[in-house]
Amino acid sequence: MSAQPNAGGLARFVYVVAGASIAGWGLWGADRGWTQWVWLGLGGALAVLGIIGYSPLHAGFGARNSKAD
Repeated sequence: MSAQPNAGGLARFVYVVAGASIAGWGLWGADRGWTQWVWLGLGGALAVLGIIGYSPLHAGFGARNSKAD
């Protein structure tokens, strides 16, 4: 079963920007070692969720944006 888009517009933009920021922190700002990979993975996951338009927060609270259709 694939993730059905449930976020649109501003929510997708926030996910992509937050993901890129966190991934950037993982690449250039975090301490070397396993924490660097955790930040990079978390940022990458958020960016991918924003690109596909799926938000676990929207799914958990049952919110649906009409722009996601």
